[in-house]
Amino acid sequence: MEIKIKRSAVESGEGYTHGRLSTDEGGFLCWTLEDTDRGLRQDMPLEEIKRRKEYGQTAIPAGRYPIQMRVSPRLGGRPYAQPYGGKMPYIYGVPGYSGVMIHPGNTTDDTLGCVLPGMLRSGIRGRIFDSQAAFRDLMDYYIWPAYQRGEKIWLTIE
Repeated sequence: MEIKIKRSAVESGEGYTHGRLSTDEGGFLCWTLEDTDRGLRQDMPLEEIKRRKEYGQTAIPAGRYPIQMRVSPRLGGRPYAQPYGGKMPYIYGVPGYSGVMIHPGNTTDDTLGCVLPGMLRSGIRGRIFDSQAAFRDLMDYYIWPAYQRGEKIWLTIE
């Protein structure tokens, strides 16, 4: 299963990056919110990524990453994680990052490099709404069924 996030410079601004999340199975699903896109790419040397990255304020490098389901020590007890036994979608192999997930949140204060899904993006810059509903749809209809079938799950960020 493939999830794709297409970042949009037009819909982003200082301190935040908006994107459109789609799947190979269902097309456009929701909006995303990340920290500032600093032009990092997965194929850059690690030293270049570290030099340009600002901790807690930088979106993960564009590229293709495997997603694995793992119990989150920090978020696994939250109500939105309970239907999945506390398991959350972790994004692996992100150079210069660790603990990157897809999880609910509404502003870049909630992200620390993670990807936040949201049903609505409004005129309030750097904010998304109905994040738990978007997360639930992404999990219930795409990620969780693929995980239960034993499929590999991939995230591509452009």
